[in-house]
Amino acid sequence: MADIEKITNDDFVAGKPRVKRERSLKRYWRMILLKTANILPINKFTRANIYRMAGVSIEKGVVRMGKVHMDTIHPEDVIIGNGSVIADGVHLITHYMDVKNMREFAYFRGQIRIGRYCYIGTNTIFTKGVTVGDGAIIGAGSVVNKDIPPYEVWAGVPAKCICKRYSELSDIPKPEEIKLK
Repeated sequence: MADIEKITNDDFVAGKPRVKRERSLKRYWRMILLKTANILPINKFTRANIYRMAGVSIEKGVVRMGKVHMDTIHPEDVIIGNGSVIADGVHLITHYMDVKNMREFAYFRGQIRIGRYCYIGTNTIFTKGVTVGDGAIIGAGSVVNKDIPPYEVWAGVPAKCICKRYSELSDIPKPEEIKLK
């Protein structure tokens, strides 16, 4: 599972997070970039570059990204591999509330790592820090709340393994054999 950081009441003063002014301005700048990328009629490659400017870690190469709803609080915790396709309406949320421990008002933050050559279907929701292995496929409308192994097809609410893409390890193509268009 991805690294998870717990944030408690000690990180807040008078109900507001301890944030310096420059951090606050940086966050608003990121929010503007992330919202603008979803409003403007631009191609998917340019949209990926705007997400990079907002702090999302995207490998260089062909990444096709639709109108993705990125976490505006911690966009730097989203890591996307080369050759991945992310459809419209996907929600990448890197923080979540601990509902079992309301006295501390604790929320957790973790990284969402999407491997290389993955396909994420329309309206998929990532509810916390997870890792999606290389070559994995996630069906449309799924809710991902746990790690997904490489080269498997997952779908559902919550997401469950449907099948493996390759029956033998020798069938898995090597990265140099994959040609992206």
